[in-house]
Amino acid sequence: MKYWAVVVAAGDGTRLGRKLRKAAVELSGKSLVSHSVSAVCQHPDCLGGVLVVHPEDQQVAGEWLRNGLDRELPFQVVAGGATRRESVQNGVATLTDKARPDDLVAIHDGARPLLHPQDLQRVLEMAHENGAALLAEAVTDTLHRGDDQASWDGFVDRDHLWRAQTPQIFRYSGLSEALRNNAGGKTDEVECVVAAGQSVQFVQAGHLNLKITTPADLHLAQLLLDSRPS
Repeated sequence: MKYWAVVVAAGDGTRLGRKLRKAAVELSGKSLVSHSVSAVCQHPDCLGGVLVVHPEDQQVAGEWLRNGLDRELPFQVVAGGATRRESVQNGVATLTDKARPDDLVAIHDGARPLLHPQDLQRVLEMAHENGAALLAEAVTDTLHRGDDQASWDGFVDRDHLWRAQTPQIFRYSGLSEALRNNAGGKTDEVECVVAAGQSVQFVQAGHLNLKITTPADLHLAQLLLDSRPS
C-alpha cells in the first residue's frame, strides 16, 4: 500500500478570524498544517509527498514540514492555485517523476489535524483494493430544505448521503490521467475519477476527523490534542 501524500493548505481561512492564514495558526506549539502533515504521513507505507501552500508561505513551509514529519521523507513544497482544484493539480503534477502507476496518492486537507491512524489504515486498504476510496461520514441528522427566504420547504431523504472528508486516496495512474483530462473543470478529484470510469468507495470514519473552519473548531481541536497521551 505504498502511497504519496498531497497535503493541500493554500487557502486563506478567513472564517477563523485570524490575521494569519489558516495553515500557520498554532496548535500545541506547532502550526495547524504541521499536525495535518504528521497525521497523513504517520503510516509506515508513506513514501513522501507534496505540501501545497499559499505562494506567500513557500519559505516558511519548510519549517512546517520539519515540525510535522517524525522521519526523513522526500517532500516538496509547491504553490497552490486560485482554487482547490488547481492546488490539487499542482500537487499531483509534482509527483510525475516519483510515483509509479500503482502507487497510491492520499490527498489530505491541511485543516484536518486529527486524522486517526486506524481510519487512515482503512482508507488505504480500500483504495488498494478498489483503486479509489475516501473517508466519509454517513449523514444521520434529519435534513430540512429551505427556500430562498430560508423558510421550511420540505424534508431531504438522508439515505445514501455522506459527508466527505479526507484523505481521498487514489491509484496514481488513474488520478493523474483523470486530472489531465478534466476538460469540464470539475472541482473535486472524486468527481474527476468517477467521470473517467473509476468507482470510489466510501469508508465510514470511526473517529472524529474535525476540519478546522471556525474559532470553535480550533478550540475543540486544541482540547482534543491536549487530551492525547504524551
